[in-house]
Amino acid sequence: MIRLRRVWLPALSIRARITVGSLVVATLLFSTAAFFFRLEVQSILSETNETMLRNDAEPLISELQANPAEALQSASEGQLLAIIDPTGMVRKSSLPRSLDRQITGLTRLGQEPQNVDTPAATYLVSATPVSTDSGDWLVIAARSQQTSGLLLDQLTGVLSLGTLILTAGFGLASWLLTGAALRPVTRLREEAESLSTTGSSARLQVPAGNDELSRLAHTLNDFIERLRRGVDREKQIVSDASHELRTPLAVLQAQLELAHLNSGDAPALERDVRDASATAARLSRLATNLLELSKLESEQAPPETGWAGLVDEVTASVDRARVVQSGQELEVVYRIDGEDSVGRYTISPTNMGQLLDNLISNAVNAMGGNGSVTVTLASVAAGAVITVEDTGPGLPDAFIPLAFDRFSRPDNSRSSSSGGSGLGLAIVHAIVERAHGTISLRNTGDGLAVTIQLPRHVA
Repeated sequence: MIRLRRVWLPALSIRARITVGSLVVATLLFSTAAFFFRLEVQSILSETNETMLRNDAEPLISELQANPAEALQSASEGQLLAIIDPTGMVRKSSLPRSLDRQITGLTRLGQEPQNVDTPAATYLVSATPVSTDSGDWLVIAARSQQTSGLLLDQLTGVLSLGTLILTAGFGLASWLLTGAALRPVTRLREEAESLSTTGSSARLQVPAGNDELSRLAHTLNDFIERLRRGVDREKQIVSDASHELRTPLAVLQAQLELAHLNSGDAPALERDVRDASATAARLSRLATNLLELSKLESEQAPPETGWAGLVDEVTASVDRARVVQSGQELEVVYRIDGEDSVGRYTISPTNMGQLLDNLISNAVNAMGGNGSVTVTLASVAAGAVITVEDTGPGLPDAFIPLAFDRFSRPDNSRSSSSGGSGLGLAIVHAIVERAHGTISLRNTGDGLAVTIQLPRHVA
């Protein structure tokens, strides 16, 4: 039974499943109601017959108590009665012949009505003793149960037919109402299929109201929008990669061809191999940066970091920059302003270190080996403020609005002379956006300042 249900029930539509379920529930409810209604009617008929049986016997009992002789002469038309004198003789009887044959057994029934079966019918019978001066008489009263049985049978038929009609009507109503309720869902599905087939960028039509269907449409639209953003990001990455990889690949190919031509000249061959190795390293960095940027722009939420984690990454990034720039006329320092023991920030320690490494590296490359870089981490009411300032040449004012675009480079000393891919600030911007923060660039007159604000969440 369970296996059968598992096989066929999921194959039905939602409309059919709801209708089947409604029919099962309606059948149970209506059948139970009909059953108890029949029991109630049966109880009422039984009580009515017992009352009428007593009413049939009471006048005769009263007459016996007053004058037995007159009681024997009183009429009993339409009533099934019998009178037995103190000697046990039947003095008067209007009982049917089938009960007369059982008169001896009837005298032992007692005055509580009981059912007595005969070949012809079933009777409700009572035997009531009556005390008189001449002795104890016995009045036997009977009523046929045939009428009540016929009435119950007819009622059972009516209730069965009514249950079938009500159940069928309930199932039909359920089918129609479910179809009406699911019609907007069907329209949404058809509209989604149409959008999927045509590749349209339109949104699903949201039904009027604020019910489950409208909320479903809003959820689907949000989901579709996220999918489109993801597809657009992938297309952009492929486009950017194909654009940026074309030139270094062509250069690498030319360098390898030169190395092949200079195979007999060892110094020239060594120079060509060295140049090709540098080009391959640039390609590797470019591919790594593209993958990192794609990962940062995914929908996954970053882990949280406390204030101590931010401080650790600031000090570690400055230490790494000092090691790399050892021996140059460069100064890399940091400053921590304030404390935040309960604040949490939606940025991972790895992303924090990556952000600072990119900014410090850009600043150091722009200064050409001379100058200073100051990294400041300050706690404010709204969160954390990170500032990276250098004493380099700054950026052209016209380039600042484009600085966070992929593969963008200024036409000055901060350009690609250092071999940059133009993805460093794009990666920094993606990290900050993922942390729900803001980033800005400004020329200070003595160099460039990058300011990052990270929102604070109380743990």
